[in-house]
Amino acid sequence: MKINPHKSFGTRECPGCATEVAANENICPICGYLFPGRGPLQRNLVWIVALLLGLLLLPLILSLLR
Repeated sequence: MKINPHKSFGTRECPGCATEVAANENICPICGYLFPGRGPLQRNLVWIVALLLGLLLLPLILSLLR
């Protein structure tokens, strides 16, 4: 798959100075506002939910195998 480096990712408004900033930029070039990124919990939410479901379903699966 080829990546087009000239493709536009859209824009978002900086809450610090109302400048339109490219959506793939994390820092406003005008005022230096740092856009918040995803925290560790949000990044790993899928794995946390899968682990919890696995732990909840493990007794049921083990009882069916006996």
